[in-house]
Amino acid sequence: MIRPSTMAISIALTASTPGYSEAADYVYTLAQTGWSHYQEPISRGHDRQVARDQLVALFDRCTQSDWDGHGASAVHQRTYYHAYKLLESLPAGIPIPEFGAEPDGQITFDWHRSARRTLSVSVSPDGDLHFAALIGTNRNYGTEAFWDELPQPILELIGRVYGG
Repeated sequence: MIRPSTMAISIALTASTPGYSEAADYVYTLAQTGWSHYQEPISRGHDRQVARDQLVALFDRCTQSDWDGHGASAVHQRTYYHAYKLLESLPAGIPIPEFGAEPDGQITFDWHRSARRTLSVSVSPDGDLHFAALIGTNRNYGTEAFWDELPQPILELIGRVYGG
């Protein structure tokens, strides 16, 4: 009787067992980025790349505690990950937001058309999106879970900020 080697069993189990690793997450992110680049029109791609570069630069500036000189918390890598995924989830035609970091370590996406048409979305390390909007005299705020797709309530608020 021929017995399979330990290595053959290990390879078979590894190939058939789903799992999570930082390397797998990185490869997945690269594949998703490549796919989104492929789908973008050339004119939109430039704006999106500029936004990616701005987000990376923001993260680089805020990875250490006290990055603002007033005791701010560092922006956690998971916060950056969710912020990057949020940026990538913005549908074509949605204006690129401005980015910022908050003293609590969250990353903000701001869509601002005027003093009475503005939306701010804060990305937490857990993937929660905390938002506040002022549209005319109406105020809207809350929290939405982020699952790699822009939540409909936030998409609607962006539309209202830029709508008539």
